[in-house]
Amino acid sequence: MKNLFKLSFISLLIILCQNPAIAQVSVRLSGKILNQRNQPVAGATISVKGLRSVPANADGEYSLQLPEGKYSVTVTAVGYQTKEVVDVEVKANLDNTLDILLEDKKSELGEVVVTSSRRQESTNTMLTFQKNNTAMSSGLAADFIKRTPDKNTGEVLRRVSGASIQDNKFVVVRGLSDRYNAAMINGATLPSSEPDKKAFSFDVIPSQLIDNIIINKTATPELTGEFAGGLVQIATKDIPVKNLLNVGVSFGFNTQSIGKEFVSNRRGATDWLGFDDGQRSLPASYPTKYLAYNRLPMADRYAISQQFNDGVYDEVTSTAGPIQQYNLTWANAVRDKKGGAFGSVVGLTYRQSKLIFPTVNRQIFDFDGSTLLDYVDAQNKNSTTWGGLANFAYSKGKTKIAFKNLFNQLLEDNYYRRNGVNIDNLQDVQMRSSVLNQRSLYSSQVELTHQFKNKFKFSGNINYAFNKKDQPDLRVQTYAKPAGSTAPFSLNNRGNNTNRFWSDLKDQSAGYQVKLEMPFNLKGVKQVASVGGGSFARIRQFQATILGVNDPSNAGLFFEQYNNVFQSTNFGPNGFMYITDLQNVNDKYFGASVLSNAYVMFDNKIGEKLRLVWGARGEYFEQVVETNATKNLEVQTDKFDFLPSANITFTPNRKTNLRVAASRTVARPEFREVAPFAFFDFEEIASTVGNPDLKRSSIINTDVRYEWYPKAGEMISIGAFLKSFDAPIELRLNSASAPTRRQYQYQNAESAILYGAEFEFRKSLGFLGKEGGWMEKLYFNGNASLLFSEVTLQIQDASGVKTGAFNRPLQGQSPYLINAGFQYDGDNGLNLSLLYNVIGQRLRFVGNDNYGDVYEKPRNLLDFQISKKIMKKRGEVRLTVSDLLNQYVLLYEKPITKEKTAYDENVDRIFTRYRPGTTFSIGFTYDINIK
Repeated sequence: MKNLFKLSFISLLIILCQNPAIAQVSVRLSGKILNQRNQPVAGATISVKGLRSVPANADGEYSLQLPEGKYSVTVTAVGYQTKEVVDVEVKANLDNTLDILLEDKKSELGEVVVTSSRRQESTNTMLTFQKNNTAMSSGLAADFIKRTPDKNTGEVLRRVSGASIQDNKFVVVRGLSDRYNAAMINGATLPSSEPDKKAFSFDVIPSQLIDNIIINKTATPELTGEFAGGLVQIATKDIPVKNLLNVGVSFGFNTQSIGKEFVSNRRGATDWLGFDDGQRSLPASYPTKYLAYNRLPMADRYAISQQFNDGVYDEVTSTAGPIQQYNLTWANAVRDKKGGAFGSVVGLTYRQSKLIFPTVNRQIFDFDGSTLLDYVDAQNKNSTTWGGLANFAYSKGKTKIAFKNLFNQLLEDNYYRRNGVNIDNLQDVQMRSSVLNQRSLYSSQVELTHQFKNKFKFSGNINYAFNKKDQPDLRVQTYAKPAGSTAPFSLNNRGNNTNRFWSDLKDQSAGYQVKLEMPFNLKGVKQVASVGGGSFARIRQFQATILGVNDPSNAGLFFEQYNNVFQSTNFGPNGFMYITDLQNVNDKYFGASVLSNAYVMFDNKIGEKLRLVWGARGEYFEQVVETNATKNLEVQTDKFDFLPSANITFTPNRKTNLRVAASRTVARPEFREVAPFAFFDFEEIASTVGNPDLKRSSIINTDVRYEWYPKAGEMISIGAFLKSFDAPIELRLNSASAPTRRQYQYQNAESAILYGAEFEFRKSLGFLGKEGGWMEKLYFNGNASLLFSEVTLQIQDASGVKTGAFNRPLQGQSPYLINAGFQYDGDNGLNLSLLYNVIGQRLRFVGNDNYGDVYEKPRNLLDFQISKKIMKKRGEVRLTVSDLLNQYVLLYEKPITKEKTAYDENVDRIFTRYRPGTTFSIGFTYDINIK
């Protein structure tokens, strides 16, 4: 089936290349007209001397069809200074995109024409956006993203200033864990994708489908007030610049996986598509309602136990082949003579990999530091992901309507074999486990933009998202024998040691958002007032089933091999029967929430140099969570929040900004954090449980930043921030934890404070060489963050009286983050990038009075990529190397008597350690221009 997929893909490419109807004929110059507030200038007139002129649409977009050549482009608009951009060369097979920034007209100066060159105007659009944004932000554009070896949004985000990624998918901004960050796609809120935390798993969005990523670090009234670290805004590709069909293929290998023996359970027939084929499902006869199975006659329970799939425990050995990725993007725009345009972008991406982690060390320690568990895992991870994008838009005059859709499917099967010693029980242990996750994400929005004759602008969207995560048949088998003995291994079916687990999470959300921008003049200076509001509703349904096995009267079954022990013939009156002793009344819950909001915002220019964006947002929140044990459990008592914010920008000259911001935001408990459902993770050897008594956190944020833009495409900024938390939410070790059965629970601390500094730059190295030389195209990029935090935890006596407090860093906190790299963009189509990333020791798991905190050791990441345009610049060959240094991923437990957090190999205890390997890949893409 996989070979058929590859053959079909290559055949399609050959057919398209040979089709005489597909040819490159016209050259189109396209772009956006923006003002100094980053707002589109609808109706602006774009003209080319001696040829033609066109108006910009509601989003400020324009498109001109021109013969190849060099032109001067003039832009005029009421209330703005005329701008002429010279040396605009349009040529086939080049990126003929030109975004133009207009300045407000100064009435006392009369008619003034501002002259600019193409290089000055469009070297780096993202920096221009960042410079003129209402809030402090950092971002990455598509042209930078494609020059990294990153395959998904999670990996891309670690390049953004102040951001890091945990487990390759959860974003940490300014040292604040994922639960303090929010995510939006095309203006719509993304729900949590995880059953056990408030977080969105960014690895489900392929990087090829991204237009840009912006992380807002300060709040404005028009944005959600439910974040403290950062608001990640992802924009997918929209109306295309030119009509084309882009095809791409890449193959890669991981140094510790390629060609090695890959072990797993049997694969399903549709696993390669990212869907379980149903072979791992519960039997249709099994009653999932709580305790219904236990009420059945014994004979019926034996009969149901015999209906489970026999073959799921069989091990299959294969060879870890190359990492495969295929991309297909179709972009098309149809323009009529009356100024209307219909555009569509449809993209598909598919990726499949087999990765081997041959030696994963895991240890658990007692109060005194003595080792209780000492295990080594051999992990085999099979991952399949594919995504689809379908965006359609129609624009005419000052009206635009768009329909945007994103779908992603991910199936990841981690099969691992564990060997080691349970010193606590004086046993040698062998364990096998298959942990399969299946995730589906669908996001859809309908957007409308219209500018009225009085210059008022309406924008709004209605949105829907569906998020599904299944764990079909998570299996664990544990065998043990007396430590050091020659006795055979026997099945350990006590407690969680041997079980089967199914879970099903469905999260649906729908909402709308409207905004009306009302420009007006105050003493001859343009101002903007905005009002808006909306609502966002979510419904979550979660159900889990966990089954163990009883003790059979036939004791010989304990010594059956892993692949035979649970054959259907071994279930019956003398054998096994599935039991529900591990089932909990809270293993099923239902959650619903509604967040309604309204805001007013003013964007004021005070004189020529001062800009004030200020206002307030009101949010009304209701949340209900129900389980079989708790009905109508209302977990949010403070329903209304008043969230003021102000962003002040002082611009003494065209190249400099000084920003100051202050705001109040909140962080509300997620469904999972309040649901009293407990889940045991055998990889982490710990469980997680919710807390119905959680309160929402309130955060006061203050920021200051200096920005300098020496020339187009360059910037230097330095800033500082301070955040004060009331009742911050953390995942902490429960005091009732046992040494080998640790339990983490969501809890409120008394308060916390976070402060730090950030530095970011992008600088051409042209000053080191001759003017106009190759070094002008070599850029040095970097950003660094220095962070400090302190959490205050109140200590209470048995009667509940507060007797004292102690302090430590926030969970997820790193003391520093560093990104740096060189990027070369040659005119001959040669591009190179060398990127470096490191985060300081990060607090991963919070301990208690008996167990130390667990930290993640700093790890240096070095990535390299080189690409070259070929075949008249329609094709591109790309070589990437990820994680050149291949350093250990190392988590260590710090003894509670030690305050220093830096890793000390003589004192600290290794909690988890493994190498991920270095990945090499080579890819080819080709643009087929469509008439």
